[in-house]
Amino acid sequence: RSLRLQESDIRMRHLTPESAIRIRCLARQLGMLSSLRELDLEFSELSGNLYQILCDLQAPLESLELTLCSLLPSDFAFL
Repeated sequence: RSLRLQESDIRMRHLTPESAIRIRCLARQLGMLSSLRELDLEFSELSGNLYQILCDLQAPLESLELTLCSLLPSDFAFL
């Protein structure tokens, strides 16, 4: 139900082909967690990729922690 990826190796400031693959892989893995309700991405550098990371979730999250995540306006628009 709860996953913490605080200070993980999610650094996506400069999108490269390799980082795009990593984003897709993370999204697919999160999508396989059908009972996931709480996600903590604190201190991750998401920079405009929040939609791509969360797009495969099977159910809405009850809690999403994004403290100090370097979000861009597109991330806020998605939320």
